[in-house]
Amino acid sequence: MTEGRELETRITRLFAERLEVELPSPDLDLFQAGVVDSLLFVKLLAILEEEFGFRLAFDDLEIDDFRTVRRIARFVAAKRLMPAGVAASRHDETPPRRDERVRKTGGAGPRAGS
Repeated sequence: MTEGRELETRITRLFAERLEVELPSPDLDLFQAGVVDSLLFVKLLAILEEEFGFRLAFDDLEIDDFRTVRRIARFVAAKRLMPAGVAASRHDETPPRRDERVRKTGGAGPRAGS
């Protein structure tokens, strides 16, 4: 069995065992079929991080990478090939302070008398 097929099998098993969802095919569009909604998607991401030992940064997420089990397997395979520091360095960046976010978005900041 190829690594891609092994990952597909493993991910399908995760859906069944951890998310309690039986999938008929690795090519089923999980969003279009209504299998995955926003809450299940977040759970899936957490399970993938835990199971495969990588961290996902918001910048890493492209919805098309998660449409089917086959695409998820490709995404996982690619993440496993990345050097550990590449994904982690983007994920671990210190977020801007609140006053910096306001400035960047054009907010007026605190008003007098508030």
